Amino acid sequence: MDFLAVHSLLLREPNLLLPLLDLSNINRRDSELYQNKILDNHQHLVLSDSGKLIHIVKGKLLQQINNAGQKKQTVNAIWMENDFIFHNVFHNDEYEYVALGSVELAVYDAKTVLQELSQQPFFPDLLIDILKRQEFHFYRYAHMLTQSTQERVIDMIKLLSKKGDTGYHIPKMVNYLLLSKCCQISPHTAKKVVSELELDGKIIVDRGQSILVYDSDDSGL
Repeated sequence: MDFLAVHSLLLREPNLLLPLLDLSNINRRDSELYQNKILDNHQHLVLSDSGKLIHIVKGKLLQQINNAGQKKQTVNAIWMENDFIFHNVFHNDEYEYVALGSVELAVYDAKTVLQELSQQPFFPDLLIDILKRQEFHFYRYAHMLTQSTQERVIDMIKLLSKKGDTGYHIPKMVNYLLLSKCCQISPHTAKKVVSELELDGKIIVDRGQSILVYDSDDSGL
């Protein structure tokens, strides 16, 4: 691959991995190597134990981890559109994935993808970027546990909502149970925090749509 080809790839959005996959010779008609999956809201993604590369084509996917010897599931990450998840590639763990709204996924055999991409001259840089993204999620949730419950709920609502002119439009799927799971608090606490935000005028209802209004920390004000 010459310099101009590399340069054009580096300028591609939203990330480098997506155009590299588009340029690869992976046989997408081979169900052992590639599958396209459509999930409904709250539907679980069922995967084998072998390493997979999951591309979030559309929607949001909640990643949970089963704590060893416990029934409790802890939220490990919320992946957004055009994110990539390396499932049981770098280490094995009991991960589960749940669709948040309607979700479209492309699931690749990770070994095949890595073998294909390893031929690229900047493959080590690509791996470093991928690991940094995974670390970002780890630190996001580690930092969350240092915040107040209201800060946790506000940040999670922003993450799961659509940004509009007046604030963050909250989808109906963002309920007390989901907020409690994502924020690592009880449903009772989540409901109490949302009620407080409504009383303070930070969450309003406009034509049937719940909106978290902008505050002084939001950009664009």
